[in-house]
Amino acid sequence: MGCCCSRRYFEAEAGDAIKYRLIHGRRYHNLSNSMYFVANDDEEAYRLSRYHDAIKDIWGGLFNSPVEEKLRQGTRVIDIGCGSGIWILDLAQQYPNSNFVGIDISPILPTEGLPPNAKFVQYNVLDGLPFEDSSFDLVHLKFMVGAITETQWEEKVIPEMIRLARPDGWIESLECDLITSNGSVTKRVAKAFHVFMTSKGLNPAIGKEIPRLFENTNAFSEIRKEHKVLNLGKKHGKSAEESLKFYIGGLKSSKGFLANSMNVMPEHYDALIETVTIEAEKYSTYFNQYRVCARKKI
Repeated sequence: MGCCCSRRYFEAEAGDAIKYRLIHGRRYHNLSNSMYFVANDDEEAYRLSRYHDAIKDIWGGLFNSPVEEKLRQGTRVIDIGCGSGIWILDLAQQYPNSNFVGIDISPILPTEGLPPNAKFVQYNVLDGLPFEDSSFDLVHLKFMVGAITETQWEEKVIPEMIRLARPDGWIESLECDLITSNGSVTKRVAKAFHVFMTSKGLNPAIGKEIPRLFENTNAFSEIRKEHKVLNLGKKHGKSAEESLKFYIGGLKSSKGFLANSMNVMPEHYDALIETVTIEAEKYSTYFNQYRVCARKKI
């Protein structure tokens, strides 16, 4: 299934000015309990959707938890921080006997042409989700490194995921970290990104910390973890090329905050990001992805 960029998404209403703000032509959250500094507009929805097929190629599928048989028979799945909703839409088509729910704080959720077994709700996981305990056999979350502080992971998000999972059900997360490169400009941007995130209480390396956070809950009978190093750039293949576009798109989507944090003008920031792209093809630029699957105790 390719990207769902042709679908229509929720649009911010006129009265939503208090929730959102425009910076350098991009729309961002304006909520007191959200640290999310990436844009939440249609351009961001397209970036997330475009990377979907690359993730399937990199990881050999849409999930690693052993829930295939349950999905075929019929069960319930929730994706927290679902973004454009493409993960839910893809699974809903593959497993028509199961029901899928996508949750996201951003108004970029699909509204038309939905399969009957998929629905989307605009909601902030930090406020608690409107579902009963033990409602889902798979609770899925990915790429929330720039949205959730480590304290929020420990005190709100992981407990909420555990609450929603059925006994013997699975919780699965997929996270990435900052790029590593020998390029001088890439190092500068990555350092600025790191400083900005830590100033907001965000942990740029949360992906490799999730197994520890899961273990600390004593809620799981089994925890599986896998780590992949992803080289970036077209010389490493199609998925590597798409991974670079995904990462560069994320840097562009963070411009509203990162340019100010770096104390550079918007046009200077754009030039820096273009150089990061060039350096990725010249040097050994890479980043890490971490997938963790945990089975809830019976």
